[in-house]
Amino acid sequence: MAHFISIIIPAFNAEQTIARTLASAQQQGGVEFEIIVVDDGSSDRTADIVAQIADRDRRIILLTQSNGGVARARNLALDQARGDLIAPLDADDLWHPEKLLRQTRCLEEQSRDVGLVYNWFRRIDQDDMVIPGSPRPMVEGQVFHRHLAWNFISNGSTPLIRREHLGSLAYEPFLRDEGLQGCEDYLLQLQLARRARFACVPAFLTGYRRTPGAMSSHVERMIRSHIAMFKIVASQIEGTASPVIQQQLSRLHVEWARNSFGKMNAVGTIRNLGSAMKHDRGGAARSLKTEIIRTVRGRARYPASSARSFASFEADEIDGPWIATRSMAVLGQLAAMDEEITSGLPDGPGPEETLAF
Repeated sequence: MAHFISIIIPAFNAEQTIARTLASAQQQGGVEFEIIVVDDGSSDRTADIVAQIADRDRRIILLTQSNGGVARARNLALDQARGDLIAPLDADDLWHPEKLLRQTRCLEEQSRDVGLVYNWFRRIDQDDMVIPGSPRPMVEGQVFHRHLAWNFISNGSTPLIRREHLGSLAYEPFLRDEGLQGCEDYLLQLQLARRARFACVPAFLTGYRRTPGAMSSHVERMIRSHIAMFKIVASQIEGTASPVIQQQLSRLHVEWARNSFGKMNAVGTIRNLGSAMKHDRGGAARSLKTEIIRTVRGRARYPASSARSFASFEADEIDGPWIATRSMAVLGQLAAMDEEITSGLPDGPGPEETLAF
């Protein structure tokens, strides 16, 4: 089956990276695609740069909107997308030239109930240099519980999504409206995981940028965004997923307490420890123990960038040891829970109604 892919790129004040990001999308080989860039009210030259590149490449479509956040920008692109496959890409990330081809081939080998294919990623710095130790998770099939416990995809520039499985799903603007932008991708992936299976291409096909000014570097806001996101998920489900969500909320409040403690905010520290205990007393104790151990030992420094760029690595080349921090035993238990609901998934696009797991 011939596929047509809609690459959707939200962009806000991305003049430093958008040209490189677009180039990595334009260089995708072996697939047919369009590139829809939504300028989200940028105050820099982002729109001008995209327009100049679009003048030379008719596959690129530039849309503009008043600043409304990443979710609204992506949703506008989805409304205009013509593809049967959707490939989100952030305006500061990069792709390997074979990303979409490898993902499409993987998707064609799967049954129709596979609605998302992801791949491994490399962290890159502001100069596109790789930060060693890229993770190599292999989590496939019905993944909802495991994805709740571990965001193994980790970014929004990696998935390739069957449009038919999205149905009425869209990115949630509520987080941005509450000043909690950051987890829109993760939320959509979790919602999609309730109606479709996931598959993995075991290759490093995404360059995920980590810089001091990046959203993911704002620790407290990201913690609060995760908490708000899990509460949204909790309001939509019931059953076996609820304890996993409570454990996650407990862990996040402990992290927030640690962040508050570091800022000498005693009230915030005590309040968040109390919230952690309310969500999951045992989980709070385990998370607190972990934080104390990290404090005593000293937090591990983020690895320094290597001397090699993202483009210099082969897709299957490992860039350093990956130290997994997730309990394999716990993930095994969650995998068993996922298998219990596999038989309930339809052979094709998921239903619109809320599912109870």
